[in-house]
Amino acid sequence: MAEEIKLCSVSELFGKHFFIPAYQRGYRWEMRQITDLLKDILEFQKKANSRALGLGEFYCLQPLIVLYREEEDIWEVVDGQQRLTTMYILLSYLATRGDYGIPPELFSIEYETREKESYSSKEFLKNITSTTKIDMTNIDFYRMSDAYFIIKKWFEEIKPTIGKIVDTLISYEPDENGKDEANNIRFIWYPITSSNEGNESPNVTFAKYNQGKIDLTNAELIKALFYLTDGEKDKKKHQIKIGYEWDDIENTLREPDFWHFINPTQTYFNHIEFIFDLVATKYKPCLDINIQEKIKKDDRLRVYYIFNELIAENVKIYEDSKFSNTRDFLWDEIKTYFRTFLEWYHSKDDDNKFTHFHLIGFLLQIGGAENSIEKIKELSESKSKPEFIEELKVKIKNYFGEVDLNEMGYEDNKDKAKNLLLLFNVITTMNGGFHKFPFDRISNWSLEHIHAQQSEELTNEKDKIQLLQEQKNDTFICKHKNILEEINELLSQPTIDQSQFAGLQKKIFDLSSDAGTTIHSIKNLALLTPSDNSSLNNSPFHRKRDKIKELDERGSFIPICTNNVFLKYYSKNVEQNVKWDKKDMDAYLKEMKIILNDYLNIANNESR
Repeated sequence: MAEEIKLCSVSELFGKHFFIPAYQRGYRWEMRQITDLLKDILEFQKKANSRALGLGEFYCLQPLIVLYREEEDIWEVVDGQQRLTTMYILLSYLATRGDYGIPPELFSIEYETREKESYSSKEFLKNITSTTKIDMTNIDFYRMSDAYFIIKKWFEEIKPTIGKIVDTLISYEPDENGKDEANNIRFIWYPITSSNEGNESPNVTFAKYNQGKIDLTNAELIKALFYLTDGEKDKKKHQIKIGYEWDDIENTLREPDFWHFINPTQTYFNHIEFIFDLVATKYKPCLDINIQEKIKKDDRLRVYYIFNELIAENVKIYEDSKFSNTRDFLWDEIKTYFRTFLEWYHSKDDDNKFTHFHLIGFLLQIGGAENSIEKIKELSESKSKPEFIEELKVKIKNYFGEVDLNEMGYEDNKDKAKNLLLLFNVITTMNGGFHKFPFDRISNWSLEHIHAQQSEELTNEKDKIQLLQEQKNDTFICKHKNILEEINELLSQPTIDQSQFAGLQKKIFDLSSDAGTTIHSIKNLALLTPSDNSSLNNSPFHRKRDKIKELDERGSFIPICTNNVFLKYYSKNVEQNVKWDKKDMDAYLKEMKIILNDYLNIANNESR
């Protein structure tokens, strides 16, 4: 049965028999996916009834990729079983609400893994409306019965007009040329064969559909390319293998800490498309130059077109490998990329540190053409592990250039100051040897002044007395007789004069911070997320310290070095905890130089 790719109304599925093979995932849709679909259908139905839609406009349920098995007269579903099963359950429920033209026999769905003597998915779905409670027989029946109750509850609560919903779902109004003029719900009917015939046809057809704003994904199309085989022998085994490997890659990439480690910025509906993108970019130059020119960089299906051309033309990129065709070679390349990224994520060096994870993660965070994941992968393939680590350090040094930490700060180069503090936190975490820096918890960073640019004044009498007593015993401050006299005068007052106290504190800070020149220096800056930064406002040091504790207790991510700063972890012989002074700053800067010595070209570094 030769069929072409086309738009297919729901009613055109009636009478067909669908088979979900074992290599496919069972039914797994939950409340979010189901209610999102119902909301979309309702919104589309309202537009149709308000005449906001043109003739023949439709809502698309994405591709239903199928393979016809002629001997059995069934359609094997390669992709789209979640949407297809949900549509069946939805129609079954609506049929119970009255006679709205839904036929008594819809279409049948048979899950291969759920067809046994004691139970049958086909029969279970056929009788889904008789379900009175969640079925615990197996995970598929559990999800199917749960879906039925989710749909039932949604209609009972939202109370849409049933007849209009049904009409939107199953209407079909072909004109004299067979073109559907109804405003309805449609699948993209995508039949495939087990041969390579007609590989160019989907390109043209899907491009036409794309003009109708159907949101296809590269992954859905590429998946079908890899499920195809050159013959019937071991076809099922091949498809099961691809299915399991595909799910393993996709599910692992969806782990937030792993995903944001390799991909800090880009968004993909299917995470495996990230690797497809890399592989397609690598091998696009192997295509005929005329084909390359036709595949535009901004084409949303660019990656699919590249894969399709490589496979359809069997471009000989596999000649020096163990493979005999392009399809198998490309799938192995995808797995190689995945394994490489996984090794970077998990491997430890001889000192039991996650060195690859932290250095690569940092480089990918700061970005740039020379720090792309493809460049880093190429580097890893040409070097031994120790050499690779050294080359990563060189990349970091090249990014910063020669750094004078005494001069770097907020005003010198804000972005480099931010990234330098990020590196300080990343390397400090790495050196601990137990944890990984949580790249997945970052959207972006801001610089926090440890001593505020315009610090709020202390107004609590007890706090003022405590600070003055600590300052009175500070050996650095005591060297300045006039300052000591002012401290004693204020301490002798029954109530400390606020204006005089504020003036003194400015003198002390200017004295201990090189007369104000340190305020924007790297040694007075720490890293925080923008939201946490804004919550600190311009509070003095001791108040910021308390707020940092509160944020930490509430689950905010406070970078390790920022925590250490406000705990005065780097300071020696701490004499007071209320103020961030010159000694604290110098100790902070010294630690920074020690930790980053192997990763920066530090000018005037006495710590070497």
